[in-house]
Amino acid sequence: MADVTQELSQVTDLAAKLQAGSGSGQPALDLGVLLGHMSTTFIVVNIVAGLVGTGYYYYGKKTNNLTILFSGVALCIVPMFISNTVLLIAACVVMAATPFAVDHFAQS
Repeated sequence: MADVTQELSQVTDLAAKLQAGSGSGQPALDLGVLLGHMSTTFIVVNIVAGLVGTGYYYYGKKTNNLTILFSGVALCIVPMFISNTVLLIAACVVMAATPFAVDHFAQS
């Protein structure tokens, strides 16, 4: 019972910090703290990579093309482990271009 009471008080404290201008004397909690100081660009790149990865996955599954399928899986999973925005963009471009490069070199 004490654990539930303690967790409830933590939620109440968090709600009080989230309310800006509440007059409680506590500093307002910034949204960046909750998101781990992620920039908007980083979040958008993660969402776009996930959407492209999902499309690649479904297309690769439909056409039985393992290169596209695995590139789609990589585009969905890898962004979770990269915290630098520039490195994330570079990795996503490479992963998105890989099926086309492999197909190009396979035909040569």
